[in-house]
Amino acid sequence: TRDACESATGTCTYGPSTLDTDGDGFRAALPGTIPGEPLACGDDCDDTSAAAFPGGREICDGVDNDCDGTVDNGARFVPIDADATRISGDIAPAGAGGLAWSGASYAALYTGTTQGFNLYRTMIRADGEPLPPGEEIITPRNGDASGGPIVWVGDRYGAAWQDRRDGDYEVYFSLLDADGKKVEGGDRRLSSAFGFSVNVALTWNGAEFIPVWQDERNGIFDLFAQRIDIDGNLIGENVQLTEASNGLGNEAPAAAAGQSGIGVAWSTGDATTHFIQFRTFSAELEPISEVVTLTNGQTDAVYPTVVWNRDRYVVAWFDKSADPRAIYAATVSEDGQVIAPPRAISNPGPFRSRYPHLRALGDRVLAIYSDDRDQNDGYELYAVTVSADLVPLSAEQRLTFAPRDSISPIATFGPEGDVGILFRDDREGEHHVFFTRLG
Repeated sequence: TRDACESATGTCTYGPSTLDTDGDGFRAALPGTIPGEPLACGDDCDDTSAAAFPGGREICDGVDNDCDGTVDNGARFVPIDADATRISGDIAPAGAGGLAWSGASYAALYTGTTQGFNLYRTMIRADGEPLPPGEEIITPRNGDASGGPIVWVGDRYGAAWQDRRDGDYEVYFSLLDADGKKVEGGDRRLSSAFGFSVNVALTWNGAEFIPVWQDERNGIFDLFAQRIDIDGNLIGENVQLTEASNGLGNEAPAAAAGQSGIGVAWSTGDATTHFIQFRTFSAELEPISEVVTLTNGQTDAVYPTVVWNRDRYVVAWFDKSADPRAIYAATVSEDGQVIAPPRAISNPGPFRSRYPHLRALGDRVLAIYSDDRDQNDGYELYAVTVSADLVPLSAEQRLTFAPRDSISPIATFGPEGDVGILFRDDREGEHHVFFTRLG
C-alpha cells in the first residue's frame, strides 16, 4: 500500500500503491519489478488490456491472456459447437454472402430462392443460435439478388449486393441498424452500367464505406469502386480501378482497408487461365502502388481474398491447376513491395483446397478454407494459422465432418476472441447456409 499521514491531525490513509487501469481486477506491478514477485504489489502482466491477467483463458488474439510470458502458447482455433447450426430456411439453393459481429450479435446475409433469388438476413446470438424473428428477406422479392458482404462500423452495418430489379445486374448498398433492419434512405444503386455489375466486395476505412465490384460497361470486365459516407451518401462518381488489356477481364475483387488507403486483389484472365493481381489506392481511390502480379499466369489462380495485418496486406487465393492445388498466399506492403512471395499455406496432398477466407491477428493470420483431402464425399472446412511471413504455426485443423460439401466460408471475430463462420453446406441434400464457431 501507499500510506500517507497528516502530522497535524494524526490522520492516516492507506491506498493501493499500484493501479488497475484496465479494470480486470488485477493490479500492475510497481515499476522495475516483475509481476507476481514479492514486493511487486501487483501481478497483472499487461495493465493496458483487460484480456490479460493471471489465470486467464489463452485465446488466439495476440495477447498473453494467462500472463505466463508467452503470447497464445501455440494455441489454435478449434470448433466450439458440437455441430453447425442451419441458418437458411426452405430457400434452397442458398449460399453465404456476408457475416459481421456488432458486439451483441452476428448479422448473417445470404442468398436463397423461392421463385427467384433473394438476399436474406438472420441475426445470430453469441452462442450461435438464431435470434427472432429469424430469416427475413431484405431485397425486392424475386429480384435475382446475390452477394451480401456486410461490415459493422460501431453503430450500424453497411451491406452491398447485386440484383437485376432494373433489368441488368446492378450493385446496391444499404445501411442496417443494430437489429439488421434497413434504415431510412433504403437501397442506394451504385452502378449504371451496360451488362453485368457483379461480385461486389465491401470494406470500411474508418470514415467511409468502399464497395468494389466488376462490371462490363466498357465491353469487358473491369473493376470499379464507390465512396460512401457513414450516412449512406455517395461521394462523387464511380471510380475505375483497372483497365483491361489483351482481351483479359478483371474479375472477383477483394478489398481491405490499410493504414493510408485500401488494398484490392483480383483475378485477371480468360476462360482457361487466370492470374492474381494486387494494387493499393488512397482514400480518394487514387493509385498508391503499381499493379503487382502475384502469379505467373501459367495456372488458373482465382478468387483472391485480402486482409490488412498490422503493417502489410495478406493476399490468398486458390489455384485450380497448380501443383499442389492448394491455398496460396503472399504479403505486400502499402507501396506495392512483395514482402513474402507466394507460397502454399495448405497441404492437400494430391487433392484440392479452395475458397480461402482470412482473419488478421496482428502477428499472424488465420486462414479458413475448403478441402477434399479426406474424400468425405465432398469438401470439408479446414483452418490453419500462419505467421506474418506465412510460415505455418499450427497443424491444419479440420472443422466440419458432414457428408458432401462444406464450402465458401466467411469468418468474423465474435465475442471473447471466438470466430464465427458462415458457409454453404450440402449435408441435407440441398445447398443450405450453416453457422459454426471456433475458439
